Amino acid sequence: MNDQHPLRKSKLTSFAITAFFLIVTVLTVLIFLAFCRVKTVNIENCVFSDKQTVMKAGKINVGMHIYALDKEKVEERIKEANPYVCDVYITRTGMTTLNITLTEDAPGFYIEQDGKYIVLSETLRVLEICNSKAEFPTSSVAQISLPPVETAVLKKTLEFKEDLVSYGKECIEILEAIAASGLSGTLTYADISEKFDLRVTYKDKYDIRFGSPYKLSEKLSLAVETIEYLEDPINRLSTAKGIIHASVIGETSFEATGAIGEETQ
Repeated sequence: MNDQHPLRKSKLTSFAITAFFLIVTVLTVLIFLAFCRVKTVNIENCVFSDKQTVMKAGKINVGMHIYALDKEKVEERIKEANPYVCDVYITRTGMTTLNITLTEDAPGFYIEQDGKYIVLSETLRVLEICNSKAEFPTSSVAQISLPPVETAVLKKTLEFKEDLVSYGKECIEILEAIAASGLSGTLTYADISEKFDLRVTYKDKYDIRFGSPYKLSEKLSLAVETIEYLEDPINRLSTAKGIIHASVIGETSFEATGAIGEETQ
């Protein structure tokens, strides 16, 4: 007679289960709100961008809820605020660490326009507009001569005059070929203003003349081999300065014009 009614026992069991899951849910929410907060921000591949600027642009603060971030919007804000950044990828590690991986356009060239120095990527995207060379992000930025430029707007690709738009696009392909060659990072000057008279200057030592962009990658490879030969001390030409003629497919020639350290008359 002391046994509980089966229906009452069932209700008590259901209540206990419901209460248990409610307690677990509340605890989970409390833990989620209390502990899933940003404690560490790792910013990778940040060479030409400022880390504080990246965080400020992304509106990222230590202590904010890590899941309150709209990653796509944060990525767009960072790209918009940093001209050098062309892509952003954000991930989370655990409940407290945010990882921001940047892809930056490296400064490779500059032009002078309207009294300003326009720093460009190899795809002719405007990375900075400086008042003097002292403001350049690196000393390895080489001067370049291009076809007449119509507009140069920060974060945008250079726009050429209407009759030169097609060649302007080809200029990007030329610079990408140079960047992919052994001459990348060694140039002090490049002149691609004339399609059939392409030339670059290697370390203020060799004036390399390619002629047209036809089979430019082959010409570049052979020019690099020629430089390696000339700079090998065993060949007794390592101090010579001059012109490397590389306009003919499959061959180069060297025309000495002086020597390193020799004063120019």
